[in-house]
Amino acid sequence: MRVAFSTGRPAHAVLPANLLAQRGEQVTIFTAAYRARFPQLAPDVRLRWVPQFVPSIHFLTGVQLARPWQRADTALYDHLVAMRIAITRDRFDIFWAWASGALASGRAARRRGARFILDRACPHVDAQQALIQTECERLGVRYQAEPTWFRDRQLAEYDEADIILVPSTYSSATFPTALQSKTLVAPLFGRLPMPQVMISADKTSMTSNETSAPFTFGTVGGQPLRKGFLYLLQAWKHLQLPNARLLLRTDAPLDRSPILRRLLHELPNVEIVRYVDNMSDFYCRCDAFVFPTIDDGFGMALLEAMAHGLPAITTTHCGAAELFTPDHDLLVIPAQDAEQLAAAMQRLYSSEDTRAYLRTNALGALRNIEGDGAYQLYSNTLDQILVNSVAAPR
Repeated sequence: MRVAFSTGRPAHAVLPANLLAQRGEQVTIFTAAYRARFPQLAPDVRLRWVPQFVPSIHFLTGVQLARPWQRADTALYDHLVAMRIAITRDRFDIFWAWASGALASGRAARRRGARFILDRACPHVDAQQALIQTECERLGVRYQAEPTWFRDRQLAEYDEADIILVPSTYSSATFPTALQSKTLVAPLFGRLPMPQVMISADKTSMTSNETSAPFTFGTVGGQPLRKGFLYLLQAWKHLQLPNARLLLRTDAPLDRSPILRRLLHELPNVEIVRYVDNMSDFYCRCDAFVFPTIDDGFGMALLEAMAHGLPAITTTHCGAAELFTPDHDLLVIPAQDAEQLAAAMQRLYSSEDTRAYLRTNALGALRNIEGDGAYQLYSNTLDQILVNSVAAPR
């Protein structure tokens, strides 16, 4: 079977491309990235270069162009892939492309007989934008809606696709009923280097033997509008925990929000952690991990933290949490709820028994998932795609 991918940047294309190559399929990736950007890509996977200008400008000059330019460039890249498919008269059995940059190329591939797989790592665009608009209002920043033409493209992609691949039932549930029959869930588990990271279940808190050291919560996130920093800081202010600190690993300009700026000014025991060479070093500074996201189709940081032995808290809007049992492997609270977040953080802060219980169970759950075989959860859905594609009329 001939399978083509289209992704301007590598995204997680290596995972499905390698799995398909292992099955003996002929795999090609249309991309603006060079092979070095695809670490561990199987050598028999072919790359076909298609230019994408905004990332190239950023790479060469460090200049990040404004969002309108990025949206236009995404659409242009999509059309260039479509042109290359048409000119070379390529035929594929499956065409797999990432959402927002797949409308023209998906149509071109379908005209050549391919099944169109749309990979959407996030919830439905309208559901996601509604969450972001609410966060903008609460954070006191201006909401910038997607251009109408760009949203129309995204909605048309959903209609055009034969399958919409999502990483969680959280993401799938945001799609209208008419589209949910198209969605397939493929968790992105497998990118985590489990043997190199997994620590022992008998690990104790980093600071438990140092009574003078503060108990440390850590979080990770790049987008304040989606990562729930507002509710985390509100919870932290409410708790007023003695001898405790909160580490925010982010490069985001948090001071652009007057609400976040004020909260950070009022909370001296909050540390903003900028770039770190090795994320393991960050996790090793923490006694517990809190991931208060309001929108994560998956959320790999949660798994990374749990693999480092950190008892964790997250929300119902984190797709990765679906791999675990609430109150057994981790604590799960409603998104956008500072009060319940504070209560969950108080539980971890106050009870070493609770931390040890969650840590042990989480590591066991991670080992069970790993023990099913490399990438098994993702691989099962991939097999379903192949079976459906063979059976589909052409």
